[in-house]
Amino acid sequence: MRILILCPDYPPKRSGLADHTRHLAEHLRRLGRNDVLVLTTRDSGERTAAAEEETEGIIVRRVIARWGWRGLATLAREIARAAPDWILTPYVPHAYGRGGINLALPLALVRERLRGRRMLLLVHELYADLSLFPLRHLIAALVQRAMFWLAVIAARGIVVSIEPWAMWLRQAWPIRWTCARIFHLPSPSNIEPVPTDRERARREFGIREEEIVLVFFGTLHVSKKRAWLLRSVEALSAQGIPARLLLIGPESQELLALAPAEVRRRILALGYADAATVSRALQASDIFLLPLSDGVSTRRSSLMAALSHGLPVVGTSGRLTDEPLARSGALLLSPADDLDAFLRHVLTLAEDAERRRHLGERGRALYRERYSWPVVVERLLAILRDLEGD
Repeated sequence: MRILILCPDYPPKRSGLADHTRHLAEHLRRLGRNDVLVLTTRDSGERTAAAEEETEGIIVRRVIARWGWRGLATLAREIARAAPDWILTPYVPHAYGRGGINLALPLALVRERLRGRRMLLLVHELYADLSLFPLRHLIAALVQRAMFWLAVIAARGIVVSIEPWAMWLRQAWPIRWTCARIFHLPSPSNIEPVPTDRERARREFGIREEEIVLVFFGTLHVSKKRAWLLRSVEALSAQGIPARLLLIGPESQELLALAPAEVRRRILALGYADAATVSRALQASDIFLLPLSDGVSTRRSSLMAALSHGLPVVGTSGRLTDEPLARSGALLLSPADDLDAFLRHVLTLAEDAERRRHLGERGRALYRERYSWPVVVERLLAILRDLEGD
């Protein structure tokens, strides 16, 4: 197959979407021996009309200056030039337009559908959640809903990264007016484990042998309970357990600034780090923390990174938690509104090295069996083959 991926972010740009798209392209090329072309954003400093490169058989064209109305002609021209069997569109509404508003792109996708193109929508986010965002985002939230349903109309198939969304979409009335089929595919880890001497890595990060290292990786989105991270350090310290909190991500300094002085001296804030450094930091840690107001789910690539590295996970269960993930026994979950239960899980693992090891091994096995890139991309290719018969 000749596969075209439309995505505004691609390395060397730094974002989870950029890293995800690169892994997706590489595995589509490697596993399916497909011709893969990525159409992405042109660097603002790029003077030429088009910038094209090829790496490991993947062609990357950095030709889209804007993904809004002004870029529609370029987008149409490049799609026609590529003449793909399938268009894959990773869907994250805020990535394609300022303020998360861009009606031009989904309308352009509808136009391509009318021209006979086959498109698969890869949904990482639906639209702004009004339960998490203040009312001043009401207009953006409403426009994003219109954007999403227009994109659905354009798609032959819709892949969503968590099961609750898949179940909801299958029952949503607008789906009845389309021919789109709904599938669930998790978002694998963007961080590949690198060979690491754990004790040496801990020394390099300034971690003492006796310290229990709690680690958080990712952005500090409004859905993440940042105060619970600080309370976890305090809870272990209150029990006389030497603990450190390792923060990995571009907003690490923001959480550090919020911490009380006593907790702040126990925090190691790495900030943004390359994939190899993140892998080494995860392997130097003891417990992965992921307290979320909507619950852990298979769209959280940070969770997948922890599982793939064999780290025991303490998280929360909420309305977006995938039921098979909750039943797996591969992580410890507390209700999203129960801080005490969350802290008890942290304390339990901090005091029991054997249980940490067992839980970590179970998580790694779960990742390899159900959530790894080869498994997910093989399922994606099967979906494309299945849809071709429709």
